[in-house]
Amino acid sequence: MISAKSVKGAERQKATGRSEQPGPIARRSIARLQLIAFAFGAALLAYVIHRVGVGPIFDALASIGIGFFPILAISGLRHVLRTQALRTAIEPTHRQFTFGQAFAARLGGEAITFLTFTGPLLGEATKAALLRRTVPLVHSVQALIVDNILYNLSVALFILSGACVMLANYTVPPVIGYALISIVVCMGAALIVASLALRHRIMPVTWLLARLGRTGVGRKLIRERSEHVRQIEASVYDFYTHRRGAFLAIVFLDLLSHASSVFEVYFILDLLGASPKIAAAYIIESLTKVINFAFGFVPATIGVYEGGTEVILRALGFAAATGVTLALARKAGMVFWTSIGLLVLMWRAGLGALERLAAKHPRLRRAMDNLVLSNLAHRPARTFTSILGIAIGVLLITFTVGLAHGLLQERARREANMGAEIMVRASGTFGLSGSEPFLLPVSRAEEIEKIEGVRAAVPIGQSTVSSDTGFGMRLVDGIPFEKYAAIANLHIVEGRGLNEAGDEAIVDTVWQEQRRAGIGATIQLYDRPFRIVGVYEPPNGARVKIPLKTMQEQVGSEGRCTAILVACENPAEQERVAARIHERFPEDQIIFTRDLPELYTTSVPALNIFIEVVVAIAAIISFLVVLLAMYTTVTERTRQIGILKSLGMSNAQIAWVIEQEALLVSVLGIIFGLILTLLARAAVMRATSLVVEIELRWVAVAALIGVVGGIVGALYPALRAARQDPVQALSYE
Repeated sequence: MISAKSVKGAERQKATGRSEQPGPIARRSIARLQLIAFAFGAALLAYVIHRVGVGPIFDALASIGIGFFPILAISGLRHVLRTQALRTAIEPTHRQFTFGQAFAARLGGEAITFLTFTGPLLGEATKAALLRRTVPLVHSVQALIVDNILYNLSVALFILSGACVMLANYTVPPVIGYALISIVVCMGAALIVASLALRHRIMPVTWLLARLGRTGVGRKLIRERSEHVRQIEASVYDFYTHRRGAFLAIVFLDLLSHASSVFEVYFILDLLGASPKIAAAYIIESLTKVINFAFGFVPATIGVYEGGTEVILRALGFAAATGVTLALARKAGMVFWTSIGLLVLMWRAGLGALERLAAKHPRLRRAMDNLVLSNLAHRPARTFTSILGIAIGVLLITFTVGLAHGLLQERARREANMGAEIMVRASGTFGLSGSEPFLLPVSRAEEIEKIEGVRAAVPIGQSTVSSDTGFGMRLVDGIPFEKYAAIANLHIVEGRGLNEAGDEAIVDTVWQEQRRAGIGATIQLYDRPFRIVGVYEPPNGARVKIPLKTMQEQVGSEGRCTAILVACENPAEQERVAARIHERFPEDQIIFTRDLPELYTTSVPALNIFIEVVVAIAAIISFLVVLLAMYTTVTERTRQIGILKSLGMSNAQIAWVIEQEALLVSVLGIIFGLILTLLARAAVMRATSLVVEIELRWVAVAALIGVVGGIVGALYPALRAARQDPVQALSYE
């Protein structure tokens, strides 16, 4: 039985001459193709990694380390250059947008290009859509076409030159040689066709539409659009004639973009220890552009980019793992900027949805029209800068204090893990910095060992030396290895233990993993090399340990030590044992290792001064950032303030609006600062052995500083706004 709904649908289809189904069907088809392409790429990536081996790739990635941040910067520079090229392509009279808005539009469009099957087609349309509020659509489309034509021509020239350089400088297998010759022919033909089209002003899209119109396919649509398309193509040809300077500037920016890509390849290969040459980096970048062009339909070029890069690098004599790692490192940078682009798209989509929702709900519209929120939204760049200033102040306090306290507490935990309940130090010893003099006689350990309740007593020396990294100081333990290993339950996992003397050292597993130094490597201590003979665990005390006699000879204190570690037969009776030791040696200091975390935090007087300086700097930053932002705001809105006063708003109400704005900026800055702190903490603790302790007390202090700094900073601008004469304000230019 045929329903009335289906009959009406058939009648509507017959009347309009269109089916309602092709749209959804087409979308489903594209989705299937995208899924198939992604599955193909993922399978290829898995195959490449399996063939090369996970271990070599992970080892190579680990060697990049913090070098990933410069890689992100280089990748971002490429986006900056392409953004400036797009801005240059738009006529100055229509360039009513900031660089930040253009940068956001580029990232949003490139995210679509990177992730979807449709590639540049939908990506460029997204850029035009993101700019439509500030640039008429026709002008943004023209600019995008010009920018892409010039960029693609520069890519063709770049690929052509890279293939020629490889043919001229490398001996390659016949298959690769034929492929390179094919690339040279194709790119050369593309450049010749482009030059002929420019010389004779050939308009291919207009010609194609005219031919389709004669066949009767979509005649009405073609008639409506053909003139518009012809104007766009004509404007593209007129660009070189009428805007010669902009043309040359775009070409220069595109060449700089390619140069940054070559440098990125060179930099990554150098981090991987591949000893690259500029010519090799040039060839690699030029040929990977062929991969991007040929397989642009694969979302994120997953698999094909990694596999293709591996093939290119093997042809140039590099290891297969180097090729895959290079591709993964560059892909990680692309994913980072793609993520920023997706955030831009989500933000714009959220704003559009909010506006549609506000149109249906008057209360929400009133909230959006709130004067404070409107002021913040009117100058997004300045608002973000102000928020960032507050966030930096919060970051300074929470992260710096957390790092300082974390380092001290982590060291205290390691020392409390030395297997001893009591630490005995000489009379007159101050602090726990590792620079204390060697005052205790080593023989004191034998005397303490005879006291009732003492299981073992071991003398140790602690000394600070210049770090072998060139920054800061390093704490080193001097130990009698056999006795110390017994009391601290220390065991060697690689190599051997320490001899009684000699320029040798053992390190813990954390230090070894961080430095990637194996047995036989050297570490600079006391301005000379010490050979690493063993790796121990668990970590306790200083991460680097040397023979006690060697340290005594170095500091000129033979037969003496800085402290004696005392292990009790029954740890529950450590107070009684400590009392007996104090009775036997009343001049010596007795410290319980359980108290070390608290003692370390309070034993560095300079730390409190440092923290006070950091808090003061953070408060000054918050104050000045808000003061400058609000002062500029008041100056720019002089006329608006006059209008508000003429409409009856009181001085107190105007001042309160300014203070509300500052308060909201401060709160957002505090939230952003805490997010930055958590990200910085995660990055530091993942990349190094440093510990960052985020304490709620200092989070509260940072928040209070941010709020008070914002309120006080906005006080003068608020009073200035309130005292303005309405007549003078209305006549302000």
